[in-house]
Amino acid sequence: MKTVIHSIASILALLFSISPVTSWAACLESGVQLQILGSGGPGPASGRASSAYILWVNGEGRVMVDAGSGTKNLFHQSGANLSDIELIALSHLHPDHSAELPAILWPQGGSFTLSGPNAAGVFPSIGNFTDSLFGEGGIYQILQDRLDIQVVEVDTSNPASMEVWRGTDIVVQGTGVPHANVPTIGYRIEVAGVSIAFSSDQNGSDPSFVDFIRDVDFLVIHFAASENTTGTLHAKPSVWGQMATTAEIGHLIVSHISTSSSQVLGQNLAILRENYSGEMTIAEDLMCVDLN
Repeated sequence: MKTVIHSIASILALLFSISPVTSWAACLESGVQLQILGSGGPGPASGRASSAYILWVNGEGRVMVDAGSGTKNLFHQSGANLSDIELIALSHLHPDHSAELPAILWPQGGSFTLSGPNAAGVFPSIGNFTDSLFGEGGIYQILQDRLDIQVVEVDTSNPASMEVWRGTDIVVQGTGVPHANVPTIGYRIEVAGVSIAFSSDQNGSDPSFVDFIRDVDFLVIHFAASENTTGTLHAKPSVWGQMATTAEIGHLIVSHISTSSSQVLGQNLAILRENYSGEMTIAEDLMCVDLN
């Protein structure tokens, strides 16, 4: 399987000047890396797991962003330890971003901050989501005694960003992003002189997000739509490219890919490249990207 992935990545790198894979499965013991646990989107994705990322700092997985379906085994393959995780930051409560959380926490549990969105429509707040899973009478109440969770709710209707969490050397900010009627958070992380932002799922229509991500060293975009896609859930490739160019992003990491067709992916990447000329990496499951 890895041979096929490397072959596709190599072809795309030649066609679109895309940065090659940094490493597989194991991140470095020093510096800052982003590991992509799941690079797939909501649709067919050639066996990719759904959205999940780990930020490694000096050999420890400290922050996890999203916990989409299919990422539990990849979490263990990555070598990450729940005792090192200080923040799990959920962007929104669609299953391809949150469904694997109970499986990842089973059976070890952990002590960490859990951030997520406010309630709206059919979507619960991150507090109610946590209670319904692990609280009294919750679906996975069996985990209650193994968890020490501090919940942080981000009001996605507030146009201002907020500080979500601060560690000894990491600062995480969050802001609401437009994903139709789904309360959704984009994140920005500053660590050891490096900045990385996560677009999450969004349609790219809010100009304030450009200010939120301006000048970041790395931006993870969720590349689930094609140029002819209709609707208000996901940004088109041209929109991503224009956003990254306007915000003067140093390096794009293209993830949340929702196609099993290398031809379709190539066409979408070509449109992205027409609108963005900077460095670019195509995410694959378990890829480690060096952020130093």
